[in-house]
Amino acid sequence: MDSRRISPAIACILAFVALICLAGQGWGQSFSHLTLDPDRVLWSRLSFRAKRAVVDVEVDVRLSPFSTAEFQSIWRTNPKSIPLPSLGQEVYDISVNRVIDHIFSPPVTLSNQVLFEPNQAETLYRVRLRRGKDDIKRTYWFSREGVHRLRTKPSNKGEASGDPATWTDVRTSFYPYDLAQPGCSQVTDPMLLIYLLSAARLDKKGDSLSLCVFGKQQLHRVRMQVKGLQTLEVDYSENREEGKVQKKGKVDGLRITFEAQSLHSNLKDAENFSFLGFHKDITIDIDPELRIPLQVYGRIPTVGAVTLKLSGVEIQDH
Repeated sequence: MDSRRISPAIACILAFVALICLAGQGWGQSFSHLTLDPDRVLWSRLSFRAKRAVVDVEVDVRLSPFSTAEFQSIWRTNPKSIPLPSLGQEVYDISVNRVIDHIFSPPVTLSNQVLFEPNQAETLYRVRLRRGKDDIKRTYWFSREGVHRLRTKPSNKGEASGDPATWTDVRTSFYPYDLAQPGCSQVTDPMLLIYLLSAARLDKKGDSLSLCVFGKQQLHRVRMQVKGLQTLEVDYSENREEGKVQKKGKVDGLRITFEAQSLHSNLKDAENFSFLGFHKDITIDIDPELRIPLQVYGRIPTVGAVTLKLSGVEIQDH
């Protein structure tokens, strides 16, 4: 018998291993090697709107530096005495406010605040607040071992109309994760994907990067890839220090797609990845020069396909 011959079983195993390796390579630049340039981010505020027959969605995004002293003060409010993370020279604040006005129900407001390190988009602290229906507030503190969450919601209708600070239904949770997983040396937030599109080197067709994103209760591995230029209609106001200009007409946007997969967790059922309410078929078209998101497309559960169009941007000249 020829000892050099490989059995069919071993050949199948080797082919499977090779396939796994190739799939891993397809996820692009590892988050551990991600280098961002905050100076590429020229915008300080973005406004989007999507209007359909039964629902109107408005999104307001604001980006600004955040006081390190104030961050330290906020961090010390955590209920588990989590040690203060080591900070770089800067902390940034991105705030995203969404208003969903459905024709058959009262408007719902979803407010998000994320404090993060701008050079690698590492998330430090996050607050999510929902008002209008199923009111709830979730506060998150990020650590190397996992995410600590404080959930508060009203115990009755009387509390629901008051300040979230007065809500008495309180629960704490901890969601561990393994940062040794490939590409997970840092953890970011879904809302920071808008920032990443501007700060990362995603300039031409084929460019990609992958990163680890913490959703509501677990990590997801998200891949962003440039598909090429796409012609689209725009109609938005551009505000600079020297004045306001209305941009309207056809432009070429750089189309970037999103793919997400849930990573291992202790959850019974893996959660769906969500970005601005979109769960599937997510794409963002950006201005290739100014790095401004021009539109966001995707599918929202119970609503269907939705396109958020840029309606206004505030530019800060560096």
